[in-house]
Amino acid sequence: MQLAQGQEKSSDDSFSDWLVRQILALAEAFGEGLTAERQAIYAGALADIPRDRLQRAIQLAVRELKWFPKVAELRELANTTLESNCSRPGPEEAWARMPKGGRMEDDSVVWCEEERAAYSACRSLLLEGDLIGARMAFKERYEKELLEARSHARPVHWIMSAGYDINHRLTTLVTAVQERRLSLENALAFVPGERQSEFARMLPPGEAAGLLKGDIDKSPSLPGLPGILAKMRMEGTIPEDLKPDSRPPQGNPSDRSPEEARELREKANAQREFLRRSRNGNGRHK
Repeated sequence: MQLAQGQEKSSDDSFSDWLVRQILALAEAFGEGLTAERQAIYAGALADIPRDRLQRAIQLAVRELKWFPKVAELRELANTTLESNCSRPGPEEAWARMPKGGRMEDDSVVWCEEERAAYSACRSLLLEGDLIGARMAFKERYEKELLEARSHARPVHWIMSAGYDINHRLTTLVTAVQERRLSLENALAFVPGERQSEFARMLPPGEAAGLLKGDIDKSPSLPGLPGILAKMRMEGTIPEDLKPDSRPPQGNPSDRSPEEARELREKANAQREFLRRSRNGNGRHK
């Protein structure tokens, strides 16, 4: 038995005609007899669900159920297909992603509209330190928002809420790009210009194509300070005041004037300080 397809038989076919044909085909697949009254009950109870989700739910019912489904089972299957398509997190996962302790304004989060609405319902409780009450308020509001999104077949819309902590913001954006919740172009709008090369290196190689200056994969494999500086030169991120001196080197340190020796010491100290800050995540690449 092959189920009727979603295409209409003629331009005069209505959604209700299509739905009745689907219900009859489903009943035939299970060897179930349906009266006209029962057909009308099923058609009326399922009429608010979009056609593509209903068709997918009926296909799932034929493959996965042992008995002819009740209306509630078909609606659950239709909502399951929506949830798998929109990729909204479940209530517990959503709560785990929310900023909670400390200075909440420092944390960044990429959330869907439903998560944002639920967070607004619990934020005052979080500020008061009532974590248990906040969790309950969040989940209650979020579940309502999910039901409304499902009933209206509302597609998921991801939004970046940028906190003040730049390091946390970068890691949040990297995860969002990898999970396809934000495009790379949208993510870059939240990355300060001096941190974009650093952000690019945090992404998988395929995602970072075209963001870095030079080909890092071809940078020389040198140990220690020479290797770090060579890689920075390939990326175009080494500051001007740390670039090699273009003047011819003196043959013997004793031949250098006191002024030249002082300049060399200052440059060496600046290089060490820059590398120390870079390793600690505080370096600024120009």
